[in-house]
This record gives sequence, C-alpha cells and structure tokens, in this order.
Amino acid sequence: MRPVRIELQGFSAFREPTVIDLTDTELFALVGPTGAGKSSVIDAMVFALYGAVPRYGSENLVHPVITQGAVEARVRLDFLVGGVVHTATRVVRRTKTGASTKEARLERQVAPDEPTEVLADDAKALTTAVVGLLGLDLEQFTKCVVLPQGAFATLLHDTKAKRQDLLVKLLDLGVYERVATAARAEVKRIGFRLESLDEQLAHAAGATTEAVADVAAHVVAVDGIVRSLDQATPVLAARADELARIDRDLDDHRRMLSLLDGVSIPTDIADLADQALRARAAADAAAASETEQADRVTQAVKGRDALPDPADLVRVRDDHIRLAELEAAVAKGAELVTALEEAGRERAATFEVAEGEHAEAVAARDRVRIAHAAADLGRHLHVGDDCPVCGNEVAELPLVDVAAVESADAAVDAAEARVRQARTELAERAAKLADYRARLDVRTTERDAVLERLRDVRPVAEIEADLASIAAADAEVAAARSADTVARRDAAQARAAVEAAAAQMAAARTGFMATRDRLAALEPPVTTDDLAADWSALAGWAAQQTDEVRRRADAASQRRTQLAAEQAASHEQLIEQAAAAGLVVRSFEGLRDACVAEAASARVRHDRLVADLARADGLRSERDQFIERRQVHDLLADSLGARGFEAWLLDEALAVLLDGASTWLEQLSSGRYAMAVDDKNQFAVVDHANADELRLARTLSGGETFLASLALALALAERVSELSAVGGTTLDAIFLDEGFGTLDPDTLDVVATAIEELGATGRMVGVISHVRELAERVPVRFEISKVPGTSTVRRVET
Repeated sequence: MRPVRIELQGFSAFREPTVIDLTDTELFALVGPTGAGKSSVIDAMVFALYGAVPRYGSENLVHPVITQGAVEARVRLDFLVGGVVHTATRVVRRTKTGASTKEARLERQVAPDEPTEVLADDAKALTTAVVGLLGLDLEQFTKCVVLPQGAFATLLHDTKAKRQDLLVKLLDLGVYERVATAARAEVKRIGFRLESLDEQLAHAAGATTEAVADVAAHVVAVDGIVRSLDQATPVLAARADELARIDRDLDDHRRMLSLLDGVSIPTDIADLADQALRARAAADAAAASETEQADRVTQAVKGRDALPDPADLVRVRDDHIRLAELEAAVAKGAELVTALEEAGRERAATFEVAEGEHAEAVAARDRVRIAHAAADLGRHLHVGDDCPVCGNEVAELPLVDVAAVESADAAVDAAEARVRQARTELAERAAKLADYRARLDVRTTERDAVLERLRDVRPVAEIEADLASIAAADAEVAAARSADTVARRDAAQARAAVEAAAAQMAAARTGFMATRDRLAALEPPVTTDDLAADWSALAGWAAQQTDEVRRRADAASQRRTQLAAEQAASHEQLIEQAAAAGLVVRSFEGLRDACVAEAASARVRHDRLVADLARADGLRSERDQFIERRQVHDLLADSLGARGFEAWLLDEALAVLLDGASTWLEQLSSGRYAMAVDDKNQFAVVDHANADELRLARTLSGGETFLASLALALALAERVSELSAVGGTTLDAIFLDEGFGTLDPDTLDVVATAIEELGATGRMVGVISHVRELAERVPVRFEISKVPGTSTVRRVET
C-alpha cells in the first residue's frame, strides 16, 4: 500500500481545503511547530482507511478531529495497491451526542480512461474492504505501517498473544485453522451420521421372524372384520336410509307445527283504516293553508317591489348630513387661516427687529476689534515667537483688554441667537399656515361637490318618509315568508303522516302475506280486500291443521324408535368382533375405516420388518466405515491446531523477524545491541558491550527503546511480503511519528542514515519531526505552518 494524495478540509488544524501530493515521493518529512498539524496528516490517512484515530484511545472517538467551529471534516486518500489506484473518502459530522461517520466510500480505478468501480458505500463496508485489501486491521496497521505518537513501541512491548495475532494475519495461518475447522466439522457431521445409524439399528432391533409372523396373522384377522362389514352393509344402509327419511318427516312436522303455532291475529288491525282516514283529512287542511300563505307572500313582494331602492335614498340622506359638517369645517378653517396670517405678520416684525439688533452688535464688535487689533493678535503669541505682521521676534507682548473683546463677542452671539429663533418661529408659522390653507381648500372643494350633487334632490324629510315606508314593506315580506315557512312545514308533516299510515297498512298486509306464504304448502284460504277478514279465516284454518300434523308426527316417532334399536344391535355386534381382534373403536361410524387403516398399517409394519431384517447388516458395515473416517479427521484437526503446525510456523516467522530486526538494531546501535526473545517469548536485546547480557525490552532507556522499536518496525515493514503466506500483503510505506528528539547527535545520524537507505529501496518513508538536523537531510519536506484560523502545507525539495 502506497499513499499518493491526501485531501483535508475541516480536519483538526486544517480548516480550509488542503492537498498533500505524495506522487513520485520516496522519502519525506512533515515539519512544523508544535500544534501545527503534523500528526494530523497521518491521523487523516488512518481515518480515511479505518474510520478511527488511534491516538484518541478509542475507535469510536472521532469528533475531536473536526476543526473547532466547523460542522464537518472531510478526508480523501488516493493510494496504490498492486499498481491499482484506490480512493477512500470519509466525512465526519457533528451530532448532539458526538459525531457521525456514516458517509464513506471506497472506489477503484484500474486504468485512467476507465470508470471507477465502487467497492464500498458506507463506513462499515469501507473498513471491511480496506482490511481485505491490505490484510491488516487497524491495530496491525499502526504496528506495521503507521506508528503514531504514543504507539511507536507498541509492537516491541506487545504480549505474546497480540504478537501472534499479527503474525497469524501476515502468514495467512487462517487457512490451516479453516482446514482444522473443516476437519472438526466433518468429525461432528460423522458423529451425527453415526448417531443416525445407531438409531436406525435400534429401530431394526425388533425385526425378528416371530414378529413378522404375528403381524401377518393380525392382517388376516382384520381383513375378516372388513369382509363382515361389507356383507352387513346393504341391510345397515337400507335401515339408515329409512331412519333418515323418518327424521326428515319429523323435522317437517315440527316445522309445520311451529308455523301453525305462530298464526295469531294482530291487535291493531281494526284501527289502521281509521288512522289512514284521519291523516288524509289533516293533509287536505294543511295544503289549503299552504296555498293561502303563498298568496300572501306574493302580494307582499309585489308591494315591496313598487318602492324605490333604499340604498340611493340613504346616499342622498348621507350627503345632506355631510354638507352640514363641511359647511362648519370650512367656516372654522377660514377663522384659523386668518389667525395664522395675523400671527405671521407679528413674527415677521419680530424678525426684522432681531436682524437690526444683530447688525448693531456686529458693528460694535468690529469697532472693538479694530481698537484692540494688536492686542487681539497678541493673545495668540508668546515671547520669542516671530511676529506674523513684521516677521521680527516678539520681545514683549502687548496689553489686551480681554473683557472688552469677549463682551463684544458675547453680544454678537446673543443677537445671532435671537435672529435664529425669530427665523425658526417665522418658518413654523408659514408652514402651519400653508397646511391649514391646503386643508381649507380640500374641505371647500368637497363641500362644492356635495352641493352640486344636492342641486335637484328632494328634502331630507321626504327621503326619511320613503325609507320608513320601505322598512314597513320589508317587515311585511318577512312576516309573510315566515308564515309561509310554517305552513309548508305543517303540510309536509301532514303528507308524511298520510304516507306513514299507508306504510303501516302496507306493512300489515306484507306481514299477513308472509305468514300465509310460510303455510303455502298446506294450502291456506284465499285472500280478499278485507285484511281483518283474511286474518280471521287464516287463524281458524291453522287451528284445524295443527291437530292433523301432530297425529302424523306421533306415528313416525314410534317407527323410528323400533328401527334405531335394530341398528344399534347390529353395530354393537360388529364392534365386539373388532375388539376381539385388538382394535379399540368407540363408534361404529369409523369402524370400517379403522379396520382398513389397521390392515394397511399392519402390512406396512410387516414389510418394514422384512426390510429391516435385510438392511441391518448393511447399516453395521456403513457404521464401521464412518468410525474409521472420524479417526482420520480427528487426527487432522489435532495436527493443525494452534499448538501444532501453527505454533511451528509462528516460531519460524518470529525467527525471520528477529533476524531482520537484529540486523537493523546492530546497525542503529553501532554493533552494541541485537534483538532476541527470552524464555517467556518476550522481546529482549543482547547487550554486546556488557558480556552479551540479555535485557528485557521494558528495561531499555527512552533512546534505546526508540532504536529497538524502529529496528523492529523496519524489519516488519521490510519482510512483511516475505512473511505473508501468498505474498499479497505488500507494505510499500512506513510512517514514523515520534522519538527523534530523544536521540543524541551520533545516534540521530545513524537513524537518519538508516531511514535514507530504507527510502532508497523503493519504499515510501515518512518522518514527522521538529528536529531540524533530521529534516534537512530529507529530500522532500512538507512544511506545515499555523496561520489565523487554519494551517497550511508547503512542499520544499532540497
């Protein structure tokens, strides 16, 4: 994996859009002051790939990456995997409870002219796809590729279990675990099959020659019962048909009796005709009243239509009232205009007097200033100044009558104030006079217009009389319409009463016909136009029919009792025969089906016993074969377990990693240290300068820890392809983000040389440091600077 281009916006210190182009870059350094955003560049790359920032301590803690005051942070990373360009884009947005990283996308472009292919379109799918592409999860990536602040020595100090997890991932040892898992699954499947075979053998245990003979005899007995049932069936069926016919006749008799018992003459039949006559008379009277009130409405409306429109009369009356108001307003306005004109003349006189006084005060002031010109000029001079008149140096200041000059100035100021006040009052009076004159003109114009409209109009008294006549006519129309509404309602109610009476008569006739129709099969009497007479004839006829129907029902009931006893005796005899054959049947209705089913079931049992006898030997042979296969798969699962072949491979991979790390550490430490593991499989160093003493990695100083961690990281990055099971995990880049400031100058020089050599092998190496000596040796520097509100990046090549 090799980064090509990083785009940031709103991410940590980078508020504004920022691009870091790593194209054709092998060895580079991110430099800048503390807090400028050096580590944030690496954080952005890790966030784009895995959606997390390791140095925050939690994969779910991402909202701190959003620039303060911003709503969202956006990161895009273009990187190469196997020569193919991939683009990972993530957006983190603020929420009420933290942040959301749902918006994410991973694309792939095989060739420049081909369209991109979307590999993932949400955050979870993007992380899963990246793990599949790189063969490393977040924790392993930060141990092999990106070593962020605070995590540089993580791999060195990791437990054996975590270190083995990383090597298992790199070696793709999961394939052996999958084979072992498949073997264990096959053992389990074979166990299920053996259980099934044992169950089948257990079921076949009862298959004996004696059992086959017993089932055959039972089949013969049940078949005999079926033959007996078939012989008795015609007699039983004929008897059952006669019982069914008698039951139908009894049901008919009961139904007829129920219908005949329900015939009774309604109590209100005699009153229905009288109610209909009374309703018709009331309807005729209501109709006459309705016609009379309609004629009254017509006459009232004609009288009202003969009168004029009241709206025109109201407008004329309102004009008379408005004319009186306007006459009063015009007279009042003329008085106000006269008063304002007189006040304006008084203010003009006052203004003339004030202007005269002002002129006199100005003349007096000028005379004082002329008399004291030199003294007045001297007020602004000091001894030693140049005289503005002659140019000579002032040796002595002239005496000044300050009081006289100030008194004259004050008199002029007071006169000017009086002039301003008089001018203001004169302007106010003039404006007010113009306003009142304009209002007077409006009122006068409006009055003249009203006078013109009223030139040929009748007096107000006549108009008021007409309006009173119109109001009376309107009241008469309203009263007539109200009475008409009442008459219409009463007529409608009377018609409804007539219809209700007719409906009652129709319903009574319908009820009678329904009762008679239910008895149609018995031929009831014919109907007439007299409903009461029809009911009387039907009731008498129903009483006669009831006695005859009861006599026929009693005879049928006696015959049914005799037949039922005969049928029950036949059924009991056949049921006892079935019980003797071992069948338990509670009713005769299911006897034949039970016997047929039992015979079929017995034949099936017989056939199954015969088949089980023949199949038992085959099942035992198959069981022996499966037991042998289970032993083979048990051995395979044990051999490929974590303590078998996998443990050997892990030891070999660790030896390869230690060999590379020792080479780097000896070079970085000038031959003093080599990498090793102790008897507990913990990382340690061999101190050649101290009699090859074995020291645990946790006992090293800060600088020594840095060198050992760097050696281990460089070895892992250098040999990850060699360790990978299929060579698919190619880490073409490594990024170092801490520790250089703790190195002395000699060690720093050794480390810088090692990093230069690593960058020259074709692998991208990125260094984050504020150590100038190291940064100046790197061919490409990205200088990160803080400016108001954001940080900027500038590429510098040496």
